Amino acid sequence: MNILILYATKEGQTEKIADFIAEVIRHHGHQAVTQLGEHLPKDFSTDRFDAAMLGGSIHMGKYPSYLKKFVTGHRDWLNQVPSAFFIVCMAINSVNEKEQIEARSFGPKFVKDTNWQPSLLETFAGAVKYTQYGFITRKIMQMISKKEGGSTDTSHDHEYTNWEAVTQFTEQFLSEIKEPEGTS
Repeated sequence: MNILILYATKEGQTEKIADFIAEVIRHHGHQAVTQLGEHLPKDFSTDRFDAAMLGGSIHMGKYPSYLKKFVTGHRDWLNQVPSAFFIVCMAINSVNEKEQIEARSFGPKFVKDTNWQPSLLETFAGAVKYTQYGFITRKIMQMISKKEGGSTDTSHDHEYTNWEAVTQFTEQFLSEIKEPEGTS
């Protein structure tokens, strides 16, 4: 089985998660191709893929616009093949239950708005990459992290992704898909 892992990222954590998912898929004997949705080759085609896992990061309540463009442009295909959606959102890791509930709402809202019907949907925490931010963004993220119960140490980055949960999500998806007829 050849699985497309298309992702939309702003700071790179969603790419890291997509690459990790690809490794789990390969470990289980399937092929996996990761692709940044923003830079699709002109000759990109979904024809060579049997399934898809899409991922998008949330910033200020929004995904990168090219994710929605991909889904709406390939919705028929996505609804015909096994597909899954993962969301990367720091609010899922908040100490504030209201923030966690909002983080869990982003995925269902996106699939409803795009009429996409993935079989699995999950939200993972990302990372706070203080060392990549400019002064103002670093201070804003430090205030948000303090409010949400995260680290305020700006001397290094902080990764909150639960890699075991990512593995379980990927393995659950693999357990639900079947090889296309005539392949082995």
